Amino acid sequence: MKPDPQLKSKIWAEALIRRARLGGAFAYLRHHGDDDAGVVLIKIALMNDTAMIWAPERDEDYNRVWVAQSESPQSEAEADAWIERALQTDPDLWVVEIEDPQARHFLLPHEVGST
Repeated sequence: MKPDPQLKSKIWAEALIRRARLGGAFAYLRHHGDDDAGVVLIKIALMNDTAMIWAPERDEDYNRVWVAQSESPQSEAEADAWIERALQTDPDLWVVEIEDPQARHFLLPHEVGST
């Protein structure tokens, strides 16, 4: 099955940052990847020296789904090391960092505006 057309990575990352800010979190672009097709990773800093990383994968129908890269929050140092390893493998990656003690990733509609 062919993938659905997607927004360019730059537009998608900028929209996620804006969505998080509208939801009351602090968000910024940590690493600028390829404008058109770089994969976007999301780091959620929980403001207690722990973090979660979310990365996209494809399901059996080739739809993008977001998967946490650990079952529970890990130390920020471990999360940052994970991101650095990923960037060494793929320098076209985008990294959006969201600082939110509620661990919201803002990928779901109900997360915008909830505090």
